[in-house]
Amino acid sequence: METLLNGNGHKIDLMPGHSLLSQYSENTLLSRLTVQQALTKWYRFLKDGAFRKESGECLFDNLEYKGMLKSLQNDLELIPELLMDVLINNIRITDKKQYIRLVQALLINLSDILPEREVQEPLCNEVEMVLHFMQNFLYQHFDFDFRISVYCWKQLQESTTLKLEYWKIKLAQSPIMDVLQECLNQNSVASENYLSFRKVNYLKNMFRKIESSTSVINEAFIRELFIDNNLNTTGFIDYEINLIKTKISSKSSNDENLVLLKIEQFQIAQWKERPGVGYDLNHPAIKVQLNDWIIERIRSEELSILKGKNKDLQIDPESKVQTSVSVAKLAVLIRLLVADKIIINKTVAPMLRTVSKLFTTLQKDEISYGSLETKYHAPDKTTLNIMKEMLQKWAGIAGKL
Repeated sequence: METLLNGNGHKIDLMPGHSLLSQYSENTLLSRLTVQQALTKWYRFLKDGAFRKESGECLFDNLEYKGMLKSLQNDLELIPELLMDVLINNIRITDKKQYIRLVQALLINLSDILPEREVQEPLCNEVEMVLHFMQNFLYQHFDFDFRISVYCWKQLQESTTLKLEYWKIKLAQSPIMDVLQECLNQNSVASENYLSFRKVNYLKNMFRKIESSTSVINEAFIRELFIDNNLNTTGFIDYEINLIKTKISSKSSNDENLVLLKIEQFQIAQWKERPGVGYDLNHPAIKVQLNDWIIERIRSEELSILKGKNKDLQIDPESKVQTSVSVAKLAVLIRLLVADKIIINKTVAPMLRTVSKLFTTLQKDEISYGSLETKYHAPDKTTLNIMKEMLQKWAGIAGKL
């Protein structure tokens, strides 16, 4: 018999075949363990290895300890009823959402530390049944973005492997089915890359739609299904980008590429949006991600066309050097840099043309080359006096650096 301590320091006897949650009468509410307390004790009991035999015997070879697992199973069977009781009658628990989510986390972590033996499956199945109940009846409090258990992840992989292999054969090994495989391969316990309950429900729904399709399963059908349901994974975005790149590679000029990209952009803009639908709701929709990529590719093609025509390149306004001076002051600053041989361009005109494109002033985002050139060669006295004061101010600033 194992002895555990409850939350108030009272000793609790953990007897084979008897659950922690059934050892107290309903008349002694203060001494009854809550679901959270019972699961915490079970977690510590299994995590600490308190059931290991000093003789080094394998886990649970002894009937007494198999009875302990039966006790755990009895507790798991009682949890749905007790959770409903908590939500309806228990006034001691003020934040019921937090309480349900704590129970959810304890169940998943408890499942993850169950021993890798034949006793695991019935207990893990019982845990999954409780979690399924919580999703259906306590969904307002359930955390659908929490990770699934390792057992659930493995079961999902086992149940989908043959289906994916069959569909890949039907689709002549099309890479589009690799998109789903990549989702299923995500490590369920990784801190940044895991399968959540929401993602698993999404994937199961996708599998059901593919299986229930009355039409012939082909790549076009799968692609349309993924787009309609916003499968906004990196894998599917890469798949779509590769389709566009393949089309571009068949063209012979930048002008043709530009036309094709704009056609693709228009077609993507026609895709219907379904708010709240997607594989990962924390990432932008497929439509947004592809449009952003096409915009960048269009800019690249336009720059290539301009280079090919030997025209001046257009500068992105956000890439320009933003200043708070006037054109006259900027011209004098450039003149000073030339006079002091800091700027050593052989000819002034091309350099001034570049400055007019790269810099902005307080009043203008586009500087006129003619205006800059005029004020460079013929600065007015007022501007020169202002610049002298500015240079004196700079000397003070330099002394503080």
